[in-house]
Amino acid sequence: MRRIGSNIRKQNSDEKANRLTRNIIRYTSKESPKNDYPKRIISPPKPSACCTDDNREKVGNAREVEGFKFEYRICKKCGHAVRFFYPAVSTTSTAVKEYRQWKRYLAQ
Repeated sequence: MRRIGSNIRKQNSDEKANRLTRNIIRYTSKESPKNDYPKRIISPPKPSACCTDDNREKVGNAREVEGFKFEYRICKKCGHAVRFFYPAVSTTSTAVKEYRQWKRYLAQ
């Protein structure tokens, strides 16, 4: 027996894997940079000269959306934050399979 109003619509794993994730980074120059991961990250709107791959640190765990993994990275010096995307190595997502097939077609 299910309670009334408790997750009436069940979600399957495909819906969970393909749903959009909300970007938690808020770019503003009115507030100082702040890391409240996983709720919110406040970041300067533009990167500085210090924002290199060596100065950025990972925040949290990598997540996967439509077959592509991403993670949040924040500059250690100025606090500029980005969502860093990289292709997933192993996935069953049709979006990734179609993308890779398309890339193979273009390479020929």
